Amino acid sequence: MLQAAKITAEYIEQNFKNKKYICVCGPGNNGGDGYYVGIYLYKAGFDVKIINALEHKTKSHLCFEAFNNARDLNLIHEPLILNNLHKDVLIIDAIFGTSLKGSLDKSIINLIQTMNSYEHIFSIDIPSGINPDTGVAFEANINANKTISFVGRKLGLSLNEGKIATGKKYFNNLNLDMEKESQAAATAFKFNDVKSLLPKRSSNSHKGDFGSTLVLGGDKNMGGAAIMAAEAALKSGSGLVSLISHQTHLKASLVRNPEIMAIGCDLPEEAALNLVNKNVFVCGPGLSLSTWSEQIVNMLIKHLERNDGSVIFDAGALRYIAKNNVSLRAIRGSIILTPHPGEAADLLGVSVKEIQQDRIKAAKDLAAQYNATIILKGAGTVIADDKIYVCEEGGPELATGGTGDILAGLIGSFIAQGLSAQNASLLAVAAHGLAGSEFVKLHGEKGLAASELIPLIRKKINHK
Repeated sequence: MLQAAKITAEYIEQNFKNKKYICVCGPGNNGGDGYYVGIYLYKAGFDVKIINALEHKTKSHLCFEAFNNARDLNLIHEPLILNNLHKDVLIIDAIFGTSLKGSLDKSIINLIQTMNSYEHIFSIDIPSGINPDTGVAFEANINANKTISFVGRKLGLSLNEGKIATGKKYFNNLNLDMEKESQAAATAFKFNDVKSLLPKRSSNSHKGDFGSTLVLGGDKNMGGAAIMAAEAALKSGSGLVSLISHQTHLKASLVRNPEIMAIGCDLPEEAALNLVNKNVFVCGPGLSLSTWSEQIVNMLIKHLERNDGSVIFDAGALRYIAKNNVSLRAIRGSIILTPHPGEAADLLGVSVKEIQQDRIKAAKDLAAQYNATIILKGAGTVIADDKIYVCEEGGPELATGGTGDILAGLIGSFIAQGLSAQNASLLAVAAHGLAGSEFVKLHGEKGLAASELIPLIRKKINHK
């Protein structure tokens, strides 16, 4: 605890310019960390006040010792001091950490809301009010600028509301070898962890070395999604890219990307021969529940039951599978499903709330039910097959129409270039999320047009 407090105090000194600090400490060991952080900062010459939150609760042994030390230094103050709002104050949140169980009472909700009125907030281990395993918020939660976490990586920092509430994360294992003790249900990752998955190209390469990606989508009046998915596949390195879409979108595709072999059809069976000799299929962008769309999906599934090939089912294809309770177990190649929470709920026959309450369980259930690699999109995208991963890249800037279509095309491209379903999913999700973050740096959080991700992704995957 003393080591963690010392590291935390030093981190605060290095990363915040505030000269006044208010530590809000709970009754558990997280609160003990907070008391000692306050003591370290006080002894370093800063103006420190400490609030004993939940004073009616019994303190842990270590927290009680820390509280006594802070009290002896006259650092303990009433919560009312928070009402004297000062811009130069840093709030240090050490109320719950990972110990929160059950609902919050009204006094704590009010306390958290008051803390959130400050501009600068720093959390120890995890923002109070966030479930450490699922990232789901309780009745109220701290919204931190930065969070320091120790020993075990808490998945709640990367999922749901926790992904946003955490702010910038800093991790320190305290030089303790506790991998077994702190094993999480999933592995968190960033782009830098997976960027080397895409192999380098030899100087005598040709287009056939990098696979063929076929996108099937774009029902009448819905052509843009499939066109964007195909463009994403093209501009992320697939050797050949084809598009089967409604006849009305043929001209638009050729005008935007003449490099893509666009095939327009009024009747899906007209395009069946174009499935032959293709090895990667992206099905669903711009499909609806119309007869035309359903025939497209059914045609592809029948083809994959007789022929080898990897498939990414997205958007409209997922709705078809859920609506018709389609089994995918006869498909011979690898399968990737890319649902958002609503589509995941339909596929499992549960509510969206149930999906979001435990996104990791939902992804596992989908992987088992559909014998597929699952990419459960959202705040903290979850990838599930034989292992579980949570991506830490990206944010709310990606919450706009079309970004999922870009992701689907990107996954298809990486599989065409030789990656496994798991590795293609990891690299695509991370590159896609990082491109969103790059957009924020350039333009801000609002107003992303999905196709603007494509040049940002291309730059990232080519950066040495």
